[in-house]
Amino acid sequence: MNTGSLNLFIKMVSSDYVLSDEQANVLKNRMLADDREFERIWELYKSRARKTKKGVDQFASTLQELLS
Repeated sequence: MNTGSLNLFIKMVSSDYVLSDEQANVLKNRMLADDREFERIWELYKSRARKTKKGVDQFASTLQELLS
């Protein structure tokens, strides 16, 4: 796993979705636990983070699942 990509991902998501430090740590720990899941989520974020479909942010629901 590229730690630079992980840190960038956490920083970008934290900024875009206004995560608390606790939420950012939960997300980081989830991504550190599984390289393949991180790659999948990172690609999903890059492709859908700014795109919305009918006014709904598609990545937000994925993020909520990761944080719960």
